[in-house]
Amino acid sequence: MGSKKKSQPNILIILSDDLGYHDVSYYNTPDVRTPNIDQLCKQGIRFDNFYANSPVCSPSRASLLTGRYPEMVGVPGLIRNQLTDNFGYMTPGIQLLPALLKKANYNTAIVGKWNLGLETPNLPNQKGFDYFHGWLDDMMEDYWKHTRNGINFLRENDKVITPEGHATDLFTQWAIAYLNSQKNSSNPFFLYRHIPRHIRLYNLLLNF
Repeated sequence: MGSKKKSQPNILIILSDDLGYHDVSYYNTPDVRTPNIDQLCKQGIRFDNFYANSPVCSPSRASLLTGRYPEMVGVPGLIRNQLTDNFGYMTPGIQLLPALLKKANYNTAIVGKWNLGLETPNLPNQKGFDYFHGWLDDMMEDYWKHTRNGINFLRENDKVITPEGHATDLFTQWAIAYLNSQKNSSNPFFLYRHIPRHIRLYNLLLNF
């Protein structure tokens, strides 16, 4: 078991919505400071010519988690809770990365924004995630009140939750709590940490 665990690394993916090319300080952007991301760049590999499959969030996320073009999985545009302003519905039966990792004995979790479906069969726990703690819809109107079009889309798995606090801090706390919960696990983990637009990406990194 010990050798098997070493051959299966823990996986953490952090995806930030609508992060501009120069919204990080390692490009010498004068009004932005992201020291922890800068340090990751220095210690790892930086892909300056890597392109997302879409300039908006739902299709980019669909491609990241399926390995396919967004149009091929039913998400050519933004998935939203208003039928007259919705541009996608993930094709049922499409297999996502966490479902594949579960077959390799990974514990799988998503903390933060989902935005790939608001109903069965396209909810996080139905697409391969053992644990979901975050936001089902696209953007929040208020990161203190946690609503979109007057609806609360915060969930812990399938349970509606009403925590107090700024969403940035809540998602950070939940991600750290999940990482701590995996310390004594005999299985590797996959944590998909999706950060909604306007949330400070480096806030999570500061707490690792």
